[in-house]
Amino acid sequence: ESSRDFGAMNEWAKFYATNIPDTYEQVGEFLIRDQPTDLSRLIGSLKGLVPFSPEDTYALLTGPNGFGVNGDKLPTILLKLLNMWTNDPTNYLGNMMNVSKEKLLKAGVLTEFMKHHDMVPNYARDVAEALTNTDDDKFGIAEDRLKAYLNRCSGITSGIDSLENWIELMAVTGIAHGATLSYSRLFADADILRWRTSTDTWQISDAHILLTLIGTMCGMDEHRHVMSSSTDVVGEEYDEKLQTVLETYEQKSDALKEAYKNQIMENMDEFNNYGWILSDFCPDGFDGKQLTVASYI
Repeated sequence: ESSRDFGAMNEWAKFYATNIPDTYEQVGEFLIRDQPTDLSRLIGSLKGLVPFSPEDTYALLTGPNGFGVNGDKLPTILLKLLNMWTNDPTNYLGNMMNVSKEKLLKAGVLTEFMKHHDMVPNYARDVAEALTNTDDDKFGIAEDRLKAYLNRCSGITSGIDSLENWIELMAVTGIAHGATLSYSRLFADADILRWRTSTDTWQISDAHILLTLIGTMCGMDEHRHVMSSSTDVVGEEYDEKLQTVLETYEQKSDALKEAYKNQIMENMDEFNNYGWILSDFCPDGFDGKQLTVASYI
């Protein structure tokens, strides 16, 4: 919407917007659902009503037969995270980690994530510059609309003052999101899932969690990855200046992924045992994974 009068930017924006409506529906149906309050439970019991619908009961995050997260408190936590990102959009790592980047690297933590993360500021700068050079006036209008929209969003205080900020935040959260597929795989492992409850036998709710997690054990939608230069998703060609920048950074990203794949496959015994969770930063499509864009696959 912000870029509606700027065709060069609007075509690229569609790459992010394509799956957003489906994502909202999926999250609201399978992950987070409002749970009955104590008062509604009491009223329901007095009227002989069932306090939970099946969908509420089995919501993966908030349902009592899911992970059982408090449905009233979770939105507050999520909103706090969102504000943390939008208030300081160029400091995602500093906001999310309580140790310095130097200590993380020294300990060998998030090493592959860091390689991609460190490309993002230059990527965001160069994309914004390419769009500015295409049409400075229309770029300025689109940027002002984006900032105005973010300032109208309920519950958040936006510190995003440029399109460059927005691109950086979308790219880095996309990389983080794409790297969560192995977490779903790990949690679905029998030796991990068995600790969800203290019972000695598997329950229907355990099976439901496992079946729901299957949807996020693989995350592939060809070409929908961070720094993608493909136009297949939107079906229209990008502006030449933008296309050049996207291709440049996609090649850099692909080189990192190929090098990492070769590295983890040097020890085939380790790879055969743990490759299913080590492969997040391999080339897109390898093992059914990709560093998907932040608007989901």
